[in-house]
Amino acid sequence: MKSSVPYLLPEGREEVLELIGKGRYIPAIKLVREITGLGLKEAKDYVDGLKGEAYARVVPPGAQGRARALIAEGRPKAAVKLIRTELGLDSRAAKDYVKSLQGGRLTVAPAGMLSDRVRAFKQAGDHESAIAAVCAETGMGRDEAWRFVEAIR
Repeated sequence: MKSSVPYLLPEGREEVLELIGKGRYIPAIKLVREITGLGLKEAKDYVDGLKGEAYARVVPPGAQGRARALIAEGRPKAAVKLIRTELGLDSRAAKDYVKSLQGGRLTVAPAGMLSDRVRAFKQAGDHESAIAAVCAETGMGRDEAWRFVEAIR
């Protein structure tokens, strides 16, 4: 009996993540099926599960923060347009990205300390992205995150 969670060697997993990050879902699913022997539905579910990690790698934190702010304002279509424009993703990939943001399945940045990213946002004058990063990564509420951001120098 096959495991429901496939194991991909790091090289194969990286290739799948790159394909997802470019919005190339069908080739990613085909590659997962080829590597793991999974069926179509299982491979699609696996690829869908990697979208958050793939997007966190290709979307700069500033763009992610601006998209989060648009979503918070109730403007998800504007967030999709922003991501399409800034990254050149196709419509489906940009919509999937925004859905991942809305569903809380994305971290703000793949590497580095939160305090360093908050400082970078503040230096760029992007306090909303700094607050969004703190909320997303710590679970703090907006007021508490605002105080955290203000405390970082």
